[in-house]
Amino acid sequence: MSTAAVKAKDYKSGIKPIWCPGCGHFAVLAALSRALAYLELPKEQVALISGIGCSSRLPAYVDSYGFHGLHGRALPLATGLKVACPDLTVLVAGGDGDGFSIGGNHFLHACRRNIDLTYIAMDNRVYGM
Repeated sequence: MSTAAVKAKDYKSGIKPIWCPGCGHFAVLAALSRALAYLELPKEQVALISGIGCSSRLPAYVDSYGFHGLHGRALPLATGLKVACPDLTVLVAGGDGDGFSIGGNHFLHACRRNIDLTYIAMDNRVYGM
């Protein structure tokens, strides 16, 4: 980033979100963009990992490194990334099914390991399995 003030829009990609109108995921994207701007993190120092589902489209909408993994496996991927690259800011996004159903065991182990990453649980109350 340059020395100019960093704005939330600087962290948004050119891809338009395709969530349903009124979905709370839009607010999560806005808050995440504002938080990254507030922290003035360089885009190349941020990685956003996700599984599948509506919430897991988030990496496409954020201008940083991103990885769209398998259902329920975002936390193990993020853990491995953080262990391999400890200076990277690792964010994980997942929904209720991705994080607490099929990925529930991974959630518990991620808590137990206490790796420095941020997990964003996005529950739109539509677990469509």
